[in-house]
Amino acid sequence: MTNPYKIHLDQFFEKLLYYRHISGRIDKVFKKEIEMYSSDKATMHFASALIISDWTGPTDNGWELNFHTGISTETTKENYEEEIKNISSRQRCLLYAQSFESFERFLKDCLFNKLERDSEIRDYVISLLPKNQNSVISRRNMPSGDKLFNVLKKVGGKTFKKFTTSNNLDIKFRELWTILSEVRHAVTHNESTIDLVKINKSDHHFDIFNYLFNSKKLSDEKIIIELDYKKFEKLIKRFSEFAFQVFKLISVEEKLEWKK
Repeated sequence: MTNPYKIHLDQFFEKLLYYRHISGRIDKVFKKEIEMYSSDKATMHFASALIISDWTGPTDNGWELNFHTGISTETTKENYEEEIKNISSRQRCLLYAQSFESFERFLKDCLFNKLERDSEIRDYVISLLPKNQNSVISRRNMPSGDKLFNVLKKVGGKTFKKFTTSNNLDIKFRELWTILSEVRHAVTHNESTIDLVKINKSDHHFDIFNYLFNSKKLSDEKIIIELDYKKFEKLIKRFSEFAFQVFKLISVEEKLEWKK
């Protein structure tokens, strides 16, 4: 039997490779920028201001009247390298957020494929849905977040338990999922700033975070997540490997061919 999950794994791999490729291009372009403006002879000064108009205010014979909001910013030669590094990190954090969303899509595709052929899993997924949705299950209303992970755990059965307790990285899948989820949420909703309590739920949680991400302390309670080229490259590799473990454990449980 052809493994029905392989196509979803390959699609996810293609996405991650593309994001890593973009990260490499960002690194080269920004390094050239830094070199260009770091020489002794180089001069530079970038300034921006926010100019807007009042939609319900007067016009100049139909032409909008713009005014300065008082909000402006500038970049000088002295802080240019640091600013470029910050921009680079923010772009990689956004690429990571897209990577996580692709991973959720991969999980949903695989698990929906499974429930279409397994009434027990189908009933379990339906039980996780809000009461006004639990009469019909479709790919569109597959659960997300921790509920989605719980479906994976149930589908994975004994193989999931075996893989999460014994693997070459000594990494527990639930804790890994939590860190990946919390970081994605912080990047998407809080400009990469995260409360320490979100990632320091245990020593293992915090070790996973520091293994996959860089950070800078903002206060005793908050840090900002950072990613340079090397860290992002490692993150993409480990993320790909996590997806492969998901593919492998589901396949083993169904006695499907999983080896390359």
